[in-house]
Amino acid sequence: MPENLPGPYEIEFEVIGYVAPVRTHKIRMNVVAIGSPAAGTLPTAITIQKRGGGTATLAVVANQAWEFLRVFYQNTINCPSYQFWKYQTGTRTKDFIATGALTNPAGTSASATTLAHEIVMSFRSANGGIMKTVLLETINTGNAQTALVPNAAGNIAQRWAAYVLSADGISFAADDAFPIAALRVSDSENEKVWKKIYRGA
Repeated sequence: MPENLPGPYEIEFEVIGYVAPVRTHKIRMNVVAIGSPAAGTLPTAITIQKRGGGTATLAVVANQAWEFLRVFYQNTINCPSYQFWKYQTGTRTKDFIATGALTNPAGTSASATTLAHEIVMSFRSANGGIMKTVLLETINTGNAQTALVPNAAGNIAQRWAAYVLSADGISFAADDAFPIAALRVSDSENEKVWKKIYRGA
């Protein structure tokens, strides 16, 4: 099956506000840009392909995606801006293209951050591969794996899945296809973050 390793383009959100120790987490989404935007192009002038066949500017889709993501985070956590990258063909080397501010940067929840925790939401792509959304130190808790059922009125993971699989979805799998089905949601401890917090490693 084809593989774009990842890319071809990527939106990167840097989530900040974690202390003791100070740390940041990144959320990366593969996307498809129309044309070949050059470095320094404004987000309002970059066009992103949507899953349903439509398009919107990078500024619009980045803010829309973050609105679904920010509900996973405590209100002391925020993401002031995003960056947009292009991967060099067949490599994991990427070149900076653009950056933009998010309209509503802060998380929305009064619930506490679950330290050293991760949530992984997986999807099947149209080419048969697996696409994952990995979020670190959200308000999610637990250590279980269950079916991920898209539901626009459901819990935060279900709402994310509904968005990813909607006509507005922009996430693109590493096998050059949009996702077509939700698979599982897995909650667990992230060992790397745990070591950073509790062992300073």
